[in-house]
Amino acid sequence: MKSTNFLVIISKEIGGLIMENLKLPKIGLRTIKSGIAVFLCLALLPSEPFFACLTAVICLQDTVYNSIHMGINRGAGTMLGACFGLIFLFFFRTLENYISNHFISKLLIYIIISLGIILMIYLCNILKRPGAINITCIAFLGVTTAHAYSDPLYYATNRMIETLLGIVISILVNKLITPPPHK
Repeated sequence: MKSTNFLVIISKEIGGLIMENLKLPKIGLRTIKSGIAVFLCLALLPSEPFFACLTAVICLQDTVYNSIHMGINRGAGTMLGACFGLIFLFFFRTLENYISNHFISKLLIYIIISLGIILMIYLCNILKRPGAINITCIAFLGVTTAHAYSDPLYYATNRMIETLLGIVISILVNKLITPPPHK
């Protein structure tokens, strides 16, 4: 019985030392707001919430102004990349009908996609939206590669709608739930 008491005392002492030395950060308001924004995206788009949730987390910034700025870049980039991706994809499908050699056709498509990336970056720079370059290229590649042979119009439209919803939700949550001070 004495050995059991000794083990209980030792385990309490060790546990106390661990808890004293283990200082976990508190959960901040922005973290909680991110969870609320994701919940709202899931509730409003239960069948395909991925891009809305992702956008809400990315766009919920330290100030409402920064959330709006991030939302503009994200929205503009998604629109630009998805729309140009569709244009390029329709061009590819036409090109494939006129070139019988599969290898040559694919090679030309790969070259055109690469040129499309250059164009996406260039357009973002012309539009003074360098913060939109990554998402523009991701949306463009999503349409022209990952969803090229499924339903790219559905993918592009869905991606734009989900992104816009995520932007609106993140800005509203950031503005309406204890808004952070403008820096």
